[in-house]
Amino acid sequence: MSIDKEASYYDAGGIETIDIIKAKLTPEQFDGYLLGNAIKYDCRINFKHTDIKNKIRDTVKAMTYMNLLTENLRRLKEK
Repeated sequence: MSIDKEASYYDAGGIETIDIIKAKLTPEQFDGYLLGNAIKYDCRINFKHTDIKNKIRDTVKAMTYMNLLTENLRRLKEK
């Protein structure tokens, strides 16, 4: 199931796109990918969309990437 409930195309074919990306990158590169996406969604909130629904969606996306990064960093700390 897609981590983005409104965009099931990311898991077409039975595998989530983010899982493919994670498999192809080093852990450090993947953390950078997550941070970069969070920054991207944060930066566009007030510029790409004028309607509140899409601003909220971008905020949720930014938080999703930050939550994934936080989980990765916590796992690293526990090692």
